[in-house]
Amino acid sequence: MSTNISKQKRDELIAKIKSIRAYVAAAEQDENTGALLVYLSELEKEVSIKKYGLVFEEHREGIDELLAANTPVMTEEQDLFIDNGGQMNFLIEGDNLAALQLLMKTHKGKIDVIFIDPPYNRGANDFVYDDDYIDKTDTFRHSKYISFMEKRLRLARRLLKSNGSIFINIDDNEFAQLKLLCDSIFGDANFLACFPWHNRTSIQNDTDLSTNHEYILAYANKRRQVNRWLKPSNMSTWFSLEDFVFQPISTDEDEFSNPDNDPRGAWKADPFDAPAIRENLTYVIVNPNTGEKYLPPKGRHWRTEEVKYKALLDDNRIVFGKTGKTKPQLKVFLSEVKDKGSVSNS
Repeated sequence: MSTNISKQKRDELIAKIKSIRAYVAAAEQDENTGALLVYLSELEKEVSIKKYGLVFEEHREGIDELLAANTPVMTEEQDLFIDNGGQMNFLIEGDNLAALQLLMKTHKGKIDVIFIDPPYNRGANDFVYDDDYIDKTDTFRHSKYISFMEKRLRLARRLLKSNGSIFINIDDNEFAQLKLLCDSIFGDANFLACFPWHNRTSIQNDTDLSTNHEYILAYANKRRQVNRWLKPSNMSTWFSLEDFVFQPISTDEDEFSNPDNDPRGAWKADPFDAPAIRENLTYVIVNPNTGEKYLPPKGRHWRTEEVKYKALLDDNRIVFGKTGKTKPQLKVFLSEVKDKGSVSNS
């Protein structure tokens, strides 16, 4: 049977603290002895805390002081408003910790998916902490980074629905530390996967080994409430986030209808565009009802190549909104969801 040396050391320290506490408690009591007893309790608690996991120096930022005395408020920039056909999306510009605290008042437990691309902390002016760049000479650079991320990830989890999920882009500099932090916040049982992805094709000449990959860490809020992956049929070396959204497969018939009396039954409209840019999935789509031409929204691509799109259009699998006057959408039939347990792009 193995011996837990660390536990032995903790028990010895706690025994010493208890001896000191007994000595102080037996002495004549005044405000000093009362304070000493409080200090001893704090020391005992610190010695007794969990010892497995990520250990880091907790830092307090200037934004913490500001938020302690002020409540963040959003102001609308009317000049930047875009009419999106009745759909409302918004972009928050400002300190991300303040934005997360503000969203807690309006979106707590309401978010399906969070994707973040935080600083990588490479020590090369890519991570600003408390208005200063953190470089490789900072002996607390890893602690500052994890302290920065810890506050924000705890808020992010509280924003997620019970069946929500989060995806975090990172590279080798903080991968190991961030994985341990996420295990602590989300629970290692809620770890879904780590996706290495090919991020460069050129060769680095200024290093011993040329790395060409980064990672995406994926966690569920509560894994038992998530059914399975929606796996795309057109897997390739690079993938977009939308291809891998982790969500329950809904068979709620209230989400489906059949306004055009399609013989295949009830359906719902899914977006026909996806994140990232792929040249082979970027082409002009003409709305046959209005003649209006559409390209994928900025930073996105269509879900299929043009030949496949035309086949879907001929098969009445493409709709252009409820009025027939908007951008293309893909029909997803209730029968497909029930029969296959997932929706395929094939």
